[in-house]
Amino acid sequence: MPKESLPPVRFSNGKPTPWWRNPASVSLWVTAVAAIVLGGWVYQAQSPPTPSNAHGQAGEVGPDAVQLVLQAGKPTIVEFGANNCVSCREMKPILYALAQDPRIAVADVDILKERAYISKYQIHLMPTQVFYNAQGVETGRHMGKISTEDIRTQLGMAQPGAVSSSVTPKAAL
Repeated sequence: MPKESLPPVRFSNGKPTPWWRNPASVSLWVTAVAAIVLGGWVYQAQSPPTPSNAHGQAGEVGPDAVQLVLQAGKPTIVEFGANNCVSCREMKPILYALAQDPRIAVADVDILKERAYISKYQIHLMPTQVFYNAQGVETGRHMGKISTEDIRTQLGMAQPGAVSSSVTPKAAL
């Protein structure tokens, strides 16, 4: 009978195989490094940019939207609310209609995006409307929904015969 050829026998030298010669170890290390690099890249891409003002200093709030609107020298209503607030969304058409009147200045501030306004303007409830006269002096506040007629009354532009007492004067606060 002919002898079959057998593969040569590999003998160990008694030392463990280095990790770089073991395909399973190499693939594990390559996968781990790739995951770390990819995770760092994704984390960096999702982190919000630091706010900066005109001087480039990080951490400071940019120009105050309320003060910019008050520079117009008109009676002003500023609403502090948020896009995910139902009452705030219901106020949007009213504010839009008031913004069409050239005698009135209107500002809508999303306090969930601009949280510095909450403490600066002492906002306790959404929506809060703050009323200013033409000189930029606060004349009153209202918390919750408010009608167009009540806003016009508070701004001193009421139509004859329309009187409402739902707005709290600043002196009563």
